[in-house]
Amino acid sequence: MSTLNKYKTLLILSSIAAISSCSWFSAKDGTEDIDDRYMRSQQGPELQVPPATEQIDVEDRYRVPEGVIITNRDAKGKKLSLDPPQLLLVGGDGVREDSEQAQPTVWIRHQNTSFMNYVSRFMNQKNIPVLSSSDTQVTTDWITDEDETTLANYIGSYNLDGQRHRLTLEIVGQNANEIALQARNTESQRLVQDKWAAMAPSKTVASQFLNAFLGYYDTERTKEARQRILEEGTINVNLGTNQQGNIALTAEREFLAVWDQMPKVLEDLNLTVSDRDQSAGIYYFNVKEPETGFWAWLWNDDEDNPKVEMEPGDYQILVETTTSGVSMTFKDDEGNLLDANIVTRIYPEFAASFKSRAKQ
Repeated sequence: MSTLNKYKTLLILSSIAAISSCSWFSAKDGTEDIDDRYMRSQQGPELQVPPATEQIDVEDRYRVPEGVIITNRDAKGKKLSLDPPQLLLVGGDGVREDSEQAQPTVWIRHQNTSFMNYVSRFMNQKNIPVLSSSDTQVTTDWITDEDETTLANYIGSYNLDGQRHRLTLEIVGQNANEIALQARNTESQRLVQDKWAAMAPSKTVASQFLNAFLGYYDTERTKEARQRILEEGTINVNLGTNQQGNIALTAEREFLAVWDQMPKVLEDLNLTVSDRDQSAGIYYFNVKEPETGFWAWLWNDDEDNPKVEMEPGDYQILVETTTSGVSMTFKDDEGNLLDANIVTRIYPEFAASFKSRAKQ
């Protein structure tokens, strides 16, 4: 046989073996076809010693220990799950796995009594049908690969293809600053010959369902943390007076928070910072002459004009620490206080600009 024919023969044999091996994984009834022919195996013939061969000392070399009796002859193969292993997502802040639980369970750092609100929002956002709910648990209705939900993207077509599942998320433990959340695959069915047949619940499906929630929960908590940071960065400015009783803008914040925001506020109002002196607490800025006329309109130069009603020229803002926060006093280029009417007129624009900084 030529080398080419040998390769062709090997290719054909390997193809036949691959095709025949596929039937091992799936039976016609929709269950895993585990080969259990080993259960029907019979004892082979006794060892025959060929003529002219010395006797083999079987008793000593191949002795079976006395008292050994095989009593459990139940098939083990079909009881084994073919589901791939599934790890829990415990990379989020304050999330740890409880490996001692029989079902997928995590401890989540949470001190708020409204934790189940996150579970409800998760169900709504993912369009997951809810069968029942309480203060400590939520159980889904049937989830299949044909539902108009995004859950199949999370727990995978391997587990949803031709199957449907009901799952539960439940708080099964709680301490001072943590709750234990457990996922269970309460019911599972497989489509066999156009009929739903019961199948064993899958721990893998439960783990993937819990992972889907943990991903959502981590995203929501990140959004909330960002919102808190933005809110903490908000500077609410009011019209008031400084320590000397002169009209000024006031804020219940520390000096540096206001000082660091000032350049952005002035820029937002199209006012140019010309200098600053932190030791004296003074910002120097300029109000330029507004552009007018046809060419300003044509090139949209009017968008660069000052957004406050102040005469063109140089000004100062004195930022001082007060007993309740910070005051901002407006002066002209020579250090004289601006008229109270001017400060009252420009107050809304400055207040709005300080507050809008938190949205960036």
